[in-house]
Amino acid sequence: MLKKKADDVGPKPTPPKPSPPKNDDEEDGALVSDGSDLISDPDTIGTIVFPEDLEITEPVIDTPPVDLPDIPIIVPPTDDPTDSPDDPTSPPEEPEVQQRFLWCLDNGHGKFTKGKRSPKFEDGKRFFEYEFNRDIVKRIMEQLDEKGIKYFNVVPEVDTDNFLKGRVDRANGHQSDIPKLFVSIHANAARSESIDHWANPPAKGAETWYYTGSNRGRKLAAIFQKHMVNYTGMVNRGLKSTRSLYVIKNTTMTAVLTENGFYNHKKEAAELRKDAVRQLIADAHVAAILEVEKNGL
Repeated sequence: MLKKKADDVGPKPTPPKPSPPKNDDEEDGALVSDGSDLISDPDTIGTIVFPEDLEITEPVIDTPPVDLPDIPIIVPPTDDPTDSPDDPTSPPEEPEVQQRFLWCLDNGHGKFTKGKRSPKFEDGKRFFEYEFNRDIVKRIMEQLDEKGIKYFNVVPEVDTDNFLKGRVDRANGHQSDIPKLFVSIHANAARSESIDHWANPPAKGAETWYYTGSNRGRKLAAIFQKHMVNYTGMVNRGLKSTRSLYVIKNTTMTAVLTENGFYNHKKEAAELRKDAVRQLIADAHVAAILEVEKNGL
């Protein structure tokens, strides 16, 4: 029997009080924190969502890999000045934004989370997921501040672990006079011999997770996935649903988890280190948030 999400069935329960930050690997035990921990083979592809078609069928995550085109991560060229409006002093029109939701932005993992880093690059450095996640959220928040969109930074701390129960308690307990939505930001990893070895075979691309049976979750995930593919050119790994991801299972609001590229795919991880690529990922999340603020959910 499916768990009934509070956002889909009616009044929300009284939220628990926030918990203080602490290291919680032992407490959480086998609780699943992200997509790379959930499935044995992250090469599997969920429902492929094309930007022009948001009619989503129920996803399947245990199908064989689909042969998708290898689309490089690229930075779109600047606009052609010949296409600019007649009055160059006129700023571009911003989409009309209503304050519909408060966005709970979740920095996946912390500095003390075991693993969650790439093998060493030639320069001796590694990709650290906790740093990437916080950088993306920071870039998102800067734009939301400019646009007047309300948000809550769920885990601003760096020196913490997965902190799963605490982050859920914080999001559920945060007071808001408008409905809340939860977005957890991550980078992905495929199976490998160890954290010191690049994945073989490698997996790449972006995917978005939602709670199985939540129609609002599926719709929200589709919006984020659409913009991620459009903005970054990453391989579209589609939507995936589960009842096991802790943060999207236990939040009392509609929740999604975005996996933004693979940090143990050597070429993709090198791209994820670039400032321009990170900005595109943040821009994609902001575009999804603005679409939901404009059109509702």
